[in-house]
Amino acid sequence: MHVKNIVLLACAAMAAIAAPAVLAQDAAPAAVARAIDEVVLVPAPDGRTVDILVVAPAQPRGVLLVSHGGNSSPAAMRAVIDHAAGEGFAVAAPTHTDSLTLAAERRTDLQGAFATRIADMQVAAALAAQRFPGLPVGALGYSYGSLTALIAAGGLSPVIPGKVPGLKAAVMFSSPGPIAGLTDMPGALAAVDVPVLLVTGTADTVPGYVSDPAQHLVYFDGLPAGDRTALVVRDASHLFLAGHEPGMEEVAPLALDFLRGRVLGDTAATRRYDAAASTTRVEVRRR
Repeated sequence: MHVKNIVLLACAAMAAIAAPAVLAQDAAPAAVARAIDEVVLVPAPDGRTVDILVVAPAQPRGVLLVSHGGNSSPAAMRAVIDHAAGEGFAVAAPTHTDSLTLAAERRTDLQGAFATRIADMQVAAALAAQRFPGLPVGALGYSYGSLTALIAAGGLSPVIPGKVPGLKAAVMFSSPGPIAGLTDMPGALAAVDVPVLLVTGTADTVPGYVSDPAQHLVYFDGLPAGDRTALVVRDASHLFLAGHEPGMEEVAPLALDFLRGRVLGDTAATRRYDAAASTTRVEVRRR
């Protein structure tokens, strides 16, 4: 199938992801000492200007590229961004062209944002390399952004070149679900050679698109074996990352230990993460 047709299929399926655009907006940001907190306007190779929120502590130990959900913005993930900065990460979070916070003349629909999201991650990675040279890099995304983060880790590379060189790990909070003609391609995720953590829930549905929460696990099951983890949270919905549902008190420490260990090389965090086992609320799957 032609790449353009695959992208059309992908974006049609992801059109339902617009609903969680209010993610974490009413969550109180963590109180952290930030040496940098600004929006940087960066020219992209395609002629656009990408607005990138950069939040960093005085002495960052790593970089985290953050991709927001469909029609949303980095502001909607501010609590997550501030928490990551408080853990020593310099965060670079681009505002993708599907964001409703952009002026109309700068916006695209979700379909048009598929390609620009991939480019945005490359631009954000280049900015981070310039501002924070030599630091290890990870990626985190929510919903549509989780696919963007996985592409940055080498996902879908048979037809979509979007891997960020040197990326050490990726965190996916939920997913857009399986996308016919894209996620079911032979070897669709074979080039992902870094650790991946997927967080989903037993109530993680997107009406009209993801009817069975288990469909999100197509990404976990499709990855080649080796340092892949899925956390399946009982009763968690597609808005779990907002932090208002039971289970986040268990998932957040695991996700942080994943980033500390796999990106920053923290051996104590690695031991804790590797030893984590299922509880009555959170099922831990590994492969």
